Amino acid sequence: RSTMSLPVAIVGEGVIGLSTALALLEAVPRVKITIFSDRPIDKICSFGPAGLFRIDSKQNRDIGRISFDRFSHLYRTRSGDETGIKLLSGTIMSDDKSKLEGQELAYGDTVYNFRWLGEREKKDLFPNPAKHAIFFTTFASEANRYMPFLRKEIGKYDQVEWKTVKIDKLEQLGDRFDVVVNCGGLDAGKLAGDDDTMYPIRGVALRIEAPWHKHFYYKDLDTFTIPMNDAVTLGSLKQKGRSDMIITDEDRRDIWERYEKIHPSIKGSKVLYEWIALRPGRDEIRLESQRKSMNGKEFMVVHNYGHASNGFTLGWGCAQKVVGMVQRERGITKL
Repeated sequence: RSTMSLPVAIVGEGVIGLSTALALLEAVPRVKITIFSDRPIDKICSFGPAGLFRIDSKQNRDIGRISFDRFSHLYRTRSGDETGIKLLSGTIMSDDKSKLEGQELAYGDTVYNFRWLGEREKKDLFPNPAKHAIFFTTFASEANRYMPFLRKEIGKYDQVEWKTVKIDKLEQLGDRFDVVVNCGGLDAGKLAGDDDTMYPIRGVALRIEAPWHKHFYYKDLDTFTIPMNDAVTLGSLKQKGRSDMIITDEDRRDIWERYEKIHPSIKGSKVLYEWIALRPGRDEIRLESQRKSMNGKEFMVVHNYGHASNGFTLGWGCAQKVVGMVQRERGITKL
């Protein structure tokens, strides 16, 4: 077991970077962490989402389960007003049964109360029901509470430093740190220097006033409402390859018109806030380690990026995988 301190750099202060930092602090003795970010926390993609736990790919189901167990622990032990964690039930509809079967494979045995809706329920709930619908109960980690909560938990440790500076390549940190974790979101491929597969997914959502609305509803996977503590998130746009950052009237009209077909009673709700961000798109998550050297000094790089719109769902599970890599590489065990 190492008795030396372990200097770790984490590049990125989104939900992936903060989850990774906290997981390392909780599990690895003598770790000293510096978190690098190039913008204020409220300008990060991770600051807007409603954070409903839902996995898009069955290959990530085990990672998702680790996150789900963490959310259940926080739900039992901490105030949801502080953590942003809440338990929600709701429905996803689609005319494409295979799409919902894919959802069941990815997380049906992780969430609670998973089942397929019958005809009576569909007709009672929706004026224009799709052919198929699933119901389940899951956690949501509301970003504008969960992100400050992660920061606050990290702040309980003395051995943490925050730096607002743009990092252009991971190698520039290799002479000062033994481990560099790449949680750079959309810029992570450039930071890595060996990955040009990242792409932006332009995301737009509205926060509306609808205090009576207590369930999440989805049509397919891009038209939805998700209740938050003091608002309801109405979405969404998920436009691959687009990176313009102005919300247009066409965006607003598209979101409202699609959702009103599912649930017309939402019409006329007051818009409280509009959110736009570029999600870090990639065909699959990159979660792996490499050995590199800088000026004759070896260091470890861990890549943890490409989560697209599953950052809150997979963040804690991926952070635990990073912990495992660091522990194995350094011969460090949990105290």
